[in-house]
Amino acid sequence: MVLNSQQLQRFSYTPQAAAPVSEIARPPADLDVAVICMGNSAEALGLRLQALAYQDGMWLHVSGLNNDRLPPRGLALPGLAAPLTLAERLVLDAENPREQLLDDPLLAARYATVLRGISVFETYPHAGAGGHGLPAISGLDIDLHIGLVQSWLRGIAHRLRGASPATPGQGDIGRVLAEHGQRNAPAREKRILVLGGACGAMGNAGHQLIPPLLHATLAEQGIRPYEVWGVMLGPRAFTGLTPYVRHNFRALLETVEHVSQHGLRRRYAAELEITMQRPPYDRLFLLDDPRLPSSAASVTEAEMEQFLDQSALSLYMLLRGTIWPTIASHTANDDGVVRPDGRLCYLHTVRGALLRADRTQIRAALSAGLALRTLDRFLSQFGS
Repeated sequence: MVLNSQQLQRFSYTPQAAAPVSEIARPPADLDVAVICMGNSAEALGLRLQALAYQDGMWLHVSGLNNDRLPPRGLALPGLAAPLTLAERLVLDAENPREQLLDDPLLAARYATVLRGISVFETYPHAGAGGHGLPAISGLDIDLHIGLVQSWLRGIAHRLRGASPATPGQGDIGRVLAEHGQRNAPAREKRILVLGGACGAMGNAGHQLIPPLLHATLAEQGIRPYEVWGVMLGPRAFTGLTPYVRHNFRALLETVEHVSQHGLRRRYAAELEITMQRPPYDRLFLLDDPRLPSSAASVTEAEMEQFLDQSALSLYMLLRGTIWPTIASHTANDDGVVRPDGRLCYLHTVRGALLRADRTQIRAALSAGLALRTLDRFLSQFGS
């Protein structure tokens, strides 16, 4: 076996000194959109979204949540002296999390079952280096740092309430008038995108635990109206990366469906219990590439980079273009064409195409053991 050292950059990556955020000439911020990225692949995707917005003259607030200290590689952009980096990250880094459970009876009882079968080695020496494809480890990190996670979400909500930046040359009187007009203007709908890989550790655990906290935080901050969009990546794009790719994907779909049908009641801490009688997401997008992997048994780094590039373009078109209004219009108004199932259903691909959702194709993309009844309920819930 011959190794090419030039292909090992992802793992021998040394963070470059980046210009402080204050030194980057930020364009006007989009105050109606926030992007939450959970896990490595989502952080890399969110940074690409931020770069696309920057090139269009708009600053998109992107925040990362991870238990991996390694940030995504910076992106070189015209006009920036240093690579654009994901500056806003909450890294959940705890030494030997299992020992910390001894101080919290609630979590000790919960994770005595959740961590069953997971070796101590997976949580102790690797703290701060990811969840190794096991959502239970990332879920434990979220639970152990619930106060930090709440503060992080409040910061995101606070930015959504922020005032528009002052116009160059605007005087004090003009600024006061502008702020008065903004307060009296009708509330603009906010959109919060929650990105996460469905097949790994942090993204999978985040899709289960973060939405209830997010809805509670938005209500606490008085933000309305708003929509929360869930974006799940995989499973084909992560083929072969861990032994748990399809297991995690299936488990997450079933969890989201169950919560959407029955609601949720969960105690995050002794003084924090959340009851949510609504689906976790207003819109759910599954982004994958059915062509992956192209030849080998697992996806290559180049294939993953291309998938993230295409996914970023697809999501950016949903945010900035007319694709989403077109989808919403078609799904809200039947065009009279007779269909076997009587429903309009669209599959939004990573290339931004609109296709009639084919049940066989989606079934093949999921775990072979996924029950058809579960798939039918899932499509019924989120297809329109």
